[in-house]
Amino acid sequence: MDATVTAPPTNVATTKRPIWLSILAVLYLILGIVTFLPQFYYLLYFVGLVTPSPHADILGQIWYWYGHNIDTAALKTDSGTATGAIEDAFMLGPLYITTFFGLWGLRPWARTIGFITAGGGFYAIMYFILTYSIDHVASVKDLLFFWPTILPYAALPVWLATALIVRRKLFPIPTD
Repeated sequence: MDATVTAPPTNVATTKRPIWLSILAVLYLILGIVTFLPQFYYLLYFVGLVTPSPHADILGQIWYWYGHNIDTAALKTDSGTATGAIEDAFMLGPLYITTFFGLWGLRPWARTIGFITAGGGFYAIMYFILTYSIDHVASVKDLLFFWPTILPYAALPVWLATALIVRRKLFPIPTD
């Protein structure tokens, strides 16, 4: 019995991930974590399973601090905010994290997921900015902290969609 070893195909091109794409991917991982955790916590708060306070767990303490120092509306519950939290916790958070894996691995499906992520994320943040500007801006105590934390949510989807269009060759579709 002879064992044979075949050499890998020589026509397979390996693409090195550009540094800007690595940064974009890591930003989406961070965005996924900071979107999922607080929104999931809000849902637990909404149904009465947790209570933000200075004596709660670390997320409860952060939520309490944010509600007393940045945005007093964070300590109130309403069905409209809960609906947005469901979208963020169970759709956008996982999409952001999936986008990280697609961009990091230069996967062909990263384009499809990336466009869904960019569209959903841009829609969600624009809706948030417009409705928050009209409804809740009076509850915001620190505008210099509040708005700079919101703007990256608007810039990242534009960067992602532009990168997926302009640099589409980074995510080749297999031709087997």
